[in-house]
Order: sequence, then structure tokens, then C-alpha cells
Amino acid sequence: MRHQAHGEASAKQAMGRVMFLAFAAATLITCDAPAVHDGDTLRCGDERVRLYGVDAPEVARGKTPAQPFAEEARLALIALTRGHVACRFVNRDRYGRFVGKCWSTATPDVNAAVIRSGFASEYRRYSKGFYAKAEAEARAAGRGLWSSQRLPAALTRR
Repeated sequence: MRHQAHGEASAKQAMGRVMFLAFAAATLITCDAPAVHDGDTLRCGDERVRLYGVDAPEVARGKTPAQPFAEEARLALIALTRGHVACRFVNRDRYGRFVGKCWSTATPDVNAAVIRSGFASEYRRYSKGFYAKAEAEARAAGRGLWSSQRLPAALTRR
């Protein structure tokens, strides 16, 4: 009886390890030169990826005009993701998008780099200060959103 219980426990542990490895593999996506929607969203394969902790100005949609610096933010993300890109899953947003921390052949941290460019800000509501240093660097240098052509406060989210 004791050996049977031990065998069942070993089988459960093995199954647990297999499930964990499958989950871990599913939480990472990779692609080459993803399509970039705007400064904080890209498409990697079939998955729309929202950059964790990044809030970029919105591009034009229908009759709604683009916010200031939206195109610059989009171009910054394109430059940062020209080569191979990988994103680690953080969660899903309310729209079902994969929210992730990404890296590429251009930079070890795409999220921080787009914020550091000055064309996006940290979305502190979700990141809780994780990218505060990157935003402080952009502010201190007066880049993009933090230049003399600043965005109205109503267009930046916290």
C-alpha cells in the first residue's frame, strides 16, 4: 500500500512538472519584425501584444485624430522591434490582448526603451513604478512628451 501511494504521488508530481513546463512555454512568444499598431501595441504572429507598463499616445482611429507624438511613438517601437522579438506574458488586458515584457535584438527591454525615448510614458496604474527610472531619464533629457511641446495633462494616463 505504501509503495502504491508513493507511485501515485510521483505520477502526480511528474504530471505537475509537465503542466508547469507547458504553461511556461505558452507564456513566451517570439517573432521577427512584428507589425506595430502604435507606440505600445504590436502583433507577434496571431497575438496582439500590449507592452506592459507603457502608455503611448493614441494613433488616429476613424474620425478621432491622432494624439500628439503618436506617430513618433509608433516609429520608435518599429525601430526597437526590427529584428527578433520575444515577449514574456504578464497578463491579459480587458480587450483580451497579451500584455507582456518584451526584448529584441535591438534592446534587452523594449518596454523601458520606448519610455526612455520620450514618446511614451510609464503606465503606473499597472506597472507600479517598474519603469519610473526610464521615464525620469526621458523627462530629465526633455525628450518627446517631456519636450517644450508637451502633451496636455488630460492626454496622459497614470
